[in-house]
Amino acid sequence: MNSFFVVLLTVTCILCYTGQTFFNRLFSENYPGSATTASPVYASIYGLLVAAVTFCLNGFSFHPSSLTWIFGAFNGLILFLYNLGMIQAAHRGPYAFQSIVMLFGSIVVALVFSAIFWGDRITALQLIGIVIMLLAFFVLNSKGLDFSTVKKGYFVWVISLFFTNGFYGVLMDAQQRTVANERNEMIMVTFLSSAIISLVYLFLSQKSDAPKVFRMGKKAAVCSVISSISAAFAVYILMILLRYVPSYILYTVCNGSLLVMSILLCRVVLKEKLTKESLIGIGLCVVSIVMLSI
Repeated sequence: MNSFFVVLLTVTCILCYTGQTFFNRLFSENYPGSATTASPVYASIYGLLVAAVTFCLNGFSFHPSSLTWIFGAFNGLILFLYNLGMIQAAHRGPYAFQSIVMLFGSIVVALVFSAIFWGDRITALQLIGIVIMLLAFFVLNSKGLDFSTVKKGYFVWVISLFFTNGFYGVLMDAQQRTVANERNEMIMVTFLSSAIISLVYLFLSQKSDAPKVFRMGKKAAVCSVISSISAAFAVYILMILLRYVPSYILYTVCNGSLLVMSILLCRVVLKEKLTKESLIGIGLCVVSIVMLSI
């Protein structure tokens, strides 16, 4: 693929992920239920809609091989565990630290697997760019680091986020490398599996009250739908890009750009102030992206 179209697809992917993150935040703010049910409810809607949109984009075709079923089902479980980890960690300690560890996982785990299992080679400039991006994540979240209220089990859940966020990307990449022409099937199996597991979790944890947790009001429902559709297009484009861009570079650029876009969007739409840490972090992200793009 022409490098111009790779860049164009990457930018489009980042914009779609930004839309997902932003409307997911609005969903969380407008969801009337508890935080413990908000995430699995969103994951259920999100998983079903991503699978449905991808099914349409795939020309209403769905013919996964057994290997794709295995990759996808396992990744659906990973995605569910990631969402569960987000809930559990957020209730036990600072969100800033779990965000740093989570973002580190998406980059570091992908980098290690690419080097060990696929023999990918990284240049010194790219390595410096990744280190700078990791530093940017730390700076952007440093103000929220307060461990005085940490509860038991927090660090266990945070470590789980490191690995689940990393393995999600690794499995997506691995399926692309081993199975030809089934990227859409991989998306459908992954997100459908995640949705089913989330629904089962809700019915087991909420029992007879499970149907009530889906009563969310019009605004929250609209936000969940827009967020899910944005995610569907983001993942669809990401799977295309994985054939042309190494996973560790793609995830670094996407995560860094997503963080910058989310901060700027919150500044423009939600009128949040840009702190000194935010400006330094954004600058580091830009430097890292430029270095990774050379």
